[in-house]
Parts: sequence; structure tokens; C-alpha cells
Amino acid sequence: MPASSFRSQTLPIRDYPAALEKIRTLQSAECAQPGFDPAQQSILLSHGQRTHRTVLWFHGYTSAAPQFQQLAEICFERGDNVLVPCAPHHGFRDRMSPETSRLKAGELLQFTNNMVDLMHGLGEEIVVGGLSMGGALASWVAQERPDVKTVVIISPFLGAKSIPPHLTRMVAYLTQLLPDNRQWWNPEMKEALSGPDYGYAQRSTHSLGQILKLGLQVADAARRRPPAVGDIWMVLNDNDHSVNNEIAERLTASWQKNGTKCVRKYYFPVSLGLPHDLIGIEQPGANPQLVYRELMKMVR
Repeated sequence: MPASSFRSQTLPIRDYPAALEKIRTLQSAECAQPGFDPAQQSILLSHGQRTHRTVLWFHGYTSAAPQFQQLAEICFERGDNVLVPCAPHHGFRDRMSPETSRLKAGELLQFTNNMVDLMHGLGEEIVVGGLSMGGALASWVAQERPDVKTVVIISPFLGAKSIPPHLTRMVAYLTQLLPDNRQWWNPEMKEALSGPDYGYAQRSTHSLGQILKLGLQVADAARRRPPAVGDIWMVLNDNDHSVNNEIAERLTASWQKNGTKCVRKYYFPVSLGLPHDLIGIEQPGANPQLVYRELMKMVR
């Protein structure tokens, strides 16, 4: 992804009817794809007009918009307009879908940028959050979008737990040189993977590398200049066995070193035994009541 394409090129949509029409068009385009599951389309919870605050949630890799359904409803009941968009190449009915192998860093960046643009039509103040891959997208928003008030980054996939931080850049680029390797999330359960029925059973090394490339560019930018957003939360799970928290902590330290005072960290302790997906209510070991209560303190 060229460095020039990393920077935000904004086209905010400030009119509520125009934003609503674009979101409806997006939902229709999603459902028109062969094999797409309409139950996994982008979620819009709207009060029928612009609200003071509007919230954008980005779901995780191989997950789908319903991952954030309950948290979105809590925000909506509080009075916010809420959007949970379906990420590119996600939301297909077949849990063995190879779609995510086509994922590209530039495509994710454009998707993220477009969704933030849409939020202007839904409300005055924009809050953005995301989990895992969605956390990496939220990190980019924090670095590049000054029109956003608050960003909540949850267990961002900026590096894998199994890969030492100093090797992450090399691994990200090697995955693009080698043939794609589709791996089971759970080699024992395979397609009978426990958890939500909307999650894909396999991951693609090509797409994981693309997400890492985006995260690496965020980290590089953070070392050179402060983030665009003044209110940032980095939410980490000490029991997370998927993502590398050390890399997320380094990103936070870069932002703080550049003079940004409103970058705060929050840790869910290992004693809670929370899974990597601490948002989806269907996940074994999840504690959504506790997690949502803490996150809602940050969404303000």
C-alpha cells in the first residue's frame, strides 16, 4: 500500500437523508452478493434524525456485524445513532468461505474512511471503536481522522501473540510472497467451531498479512507525529492468546511520547479468563455484561 494512500482523504456526508440513502444502498449491495447472508448485513440503528452523538463499531476478522449487535443496542437506547458495517469479504453464509483471502490493506483503509464520512450525516460528535481487525481500523482512525471525537481500540490485531514484535514486519511481507495458507481457527473442531454461527472457520495468511501491513503503517505514522484524535482508549485483555498486546502498548507509548495526553489504557485482568472475542455474546467464556459496562464508560 503506497504511503500516499495511507493518509485520509475525507468526503464527509453531513446530510442525514443522504447518509441514510448511502447506508441503505450499501446494505442492498451486500445482500445482492451471491452467498451473502442478509442476517449479517451492516447494522444501522437510527432515531430518524441526526443525534448529538453517533457511534461506529468495526467488527473483527472472520466475524460479522452481529458481533456488535447487543453493544450497538445499548448505545442506541442511550440516544445515539449507531452503525456497524460489514467489512469487505465478510458476512457470507458459508463458514468455509474463501472470501477473506481477497482482503487488501488499501481496501480496508478505503472502507474505514468511507464509514467515518457517513457518520457525519448521523450525528454531531463521532465515536469510533473496533475489536481485533476492527481495532486496527480504529487505530488508523485515531491516527488520521481529526473529525472524530473519541476512539476505543479493543484488542487490536497489530501483531500475533505467537510472533515476536521485532519479526512482525517481516512476517507481514512474507505472507504476501508465499502461497496463501488457509488455517483452521480450531484444528480439532474445524468447521464445527464453537461460538457464533456467523464466524468463518478458517483464516487466510494473505489477509492476516494485509491487516498487519495496515497496522504497521499506523505504528510508523505514530512514531513521526501525534494522532489526529484527542481522546483515545486502548483496551487490552491480559488473557488474550491471539493478539500481541506489547505492540498495542508500543503504539500507545508513541502517541503519548508525541504529546498526546488523552491516550489511556484499560486492562481486563487475566483472572477474568475472557476470550479474544470479548464482544460477541455467543463466545464461550464471554462476560458481555462486565465488558459492555466498562466500554460504555469510554463511549462518551
